[in-house]
Amino acid sequence: MSSNHMCPSCHHTSLRRPPAWGIAVVALAWAFVATMLFVSALIGPFIMFAVPVIFAFGAGAVRSAHDFAFAPPHCGSCGKLVLADSASPTTGPERELAPVLARAA
Repeated sequence: MSSNHMCPSCHHTSLRRPPAWGIAVVALAWAFVATMLFVSALIGPFIMFAVPVIFAFGAGAVRSAHDFAFAPPHCGSCGKLVLADSASPTTGPERELAPVLARAA
C-alpha cells in the first residue's frame, strides 16, 4: 500500500487503514488458544467434551483477529475498499489525455 491517505475514488482524506498494533492482537489470539488448550489438558479425560468448545472459541478469536489486523483500507466517506495501489493524481488517465490531444492537433 502506498503512504497516500486519500481515497482514489472520492479523493477525500478519510482512508482508514488497520492499526499497526493489529499484529499484536493476532499474537494475543494465538496465545489465548494455546492457553485454552493447556488449561483444558488439565481436566483429564473430560477434554473430549471441551475440544469442540475450544475449537469454536479459538477459531473465532483467531479469525476475527486476522480480519482486524489485515483488513484492506477503506474510505470513511464513500465506504469503498482500496484493494491495490492507486496511481498518483499526476499520472492518472485524465491527466494524460490533455497532452495527447494537444499533440494530435
